[in-house]
This record gives sequence, structure tokens and C-alpha cells, in this order.
Amino acid sequence: MPGAAFLRGECVTLRTVEEDDLEFIRDNIDDPRVRRPLTSASPTNLETTREHFEERTSDDDAGVELAVCVDDGARSFENAESDGPRDGGVLGTVSLFDIDGSAGHAEIAYWLTPEAHGQGIMTEAARLIVRYAFEELRLHRVRGRALATNEGSKRVLQKCGMEREAVAREAENVNGEYVDMVYFGVLREEWEARFG
Repeated sequence: MPGAAFLRGECVTLRTVEEDDLEFIRDNIDDPRVRRPLTSASPTNLETTREHFEERTSDDDAGVELAVCVDDGARSFENAESDGPRDGGVLGTVSLFDIDGSAGHAEIAYWLTPEAHGQGIMTEAARLIVRYAFEELRLHRVRGRALATNEGSKRVLQKCGMEREAVAREAENVNGEYVDMVYFGVLREEWEARFG
């Protein structure tokens, strides 16, 4: 049973992660096309996936982690496999973490099943959660980061109004190769001027 809608856009709904989503999440997090850009090296199973989400939902300081879903009929997945994403089902997650209310900042993180890449889904999901950070949490700044080799993720951050702020040289090891990490950020006033 899907969770309740928390944030709704034109085509994307962000909702709570539910037990029925965990197998899909586990399978995608273990997929090298998702795992490598997230810089995750360890395999996960259903139990560790469940523990992760139970910890996130029970810890008030853990942040916000939501399932990314496409509303029924809003988009079609021309390249979807038969067991791939379906309208209304979870396609990935988007989260705010390291939320510091007194300093007024948080970091965004996200992933999407590879069959749904390149369709604007994550851009809309990321904008929804950044809007939530500024309008409802009243934060001052949201930051994000992406591997220098991950053009899609960098584009998502830029389409959220984020500016490139720094590069940590050779900060991550991906398949035995050191890769730069690029840091982005946007201030509430910049967000409001562009999207408000």
C-alpha cells in the first residue's frame, strides 16, 4: 500500500517510504548504475534496507527521506522494462539530511531507477524538496554534491538554482579511480527570485 502524498508537483508525488517499497529500493541501490554514483561500495540486503528506513523514520534528527513517484498517466516510460517503473510506483528517493535549523541549512541527496533517467522526474522531485526546505522548514541554504563524472546529477542541482561552489579533488574512489566531488548550493533568496 503506497504511503500518503507528502509533496505533489505537476507530475511527481513525494510520499513516505513504505514496507512494500523496500525490495525495489534494495534492488536499485545494489544496481551498479545507481550504487556507483552514490559512491556506495557495500552490498545491501532487505534486512539492512529495512533497518536503514526504520532508523530514518524513528530519528527526528535524521532528516526527511521520501519516495519519488510519478502520478498515474502523467508520464510514460518508453524505455521501461516489464518489471521496471510503473505509474504511481516508487522510482527512487529524495532526501534532506544534516538539517541544522539554527544554522539554517541542509543537504539534498537523491537517486532514481536507471529506467527513469533523463525524463525530468528527479529535477521536479528535487525542486519539490528544496521548496519544502525553504518554505516550510524556513532554511536559509540548501547544498548538494555530485561526482564530477555524473553530468545528470550536476544538471539536477543546477536546475534547482544551485551554483557550483567548490571541488574536492579526487575525493571519492569509484571502481579504483579517484574522482572529484563537485559541491553546489543555493540560498533562499536566490531560490525565491528564480522559482518563487
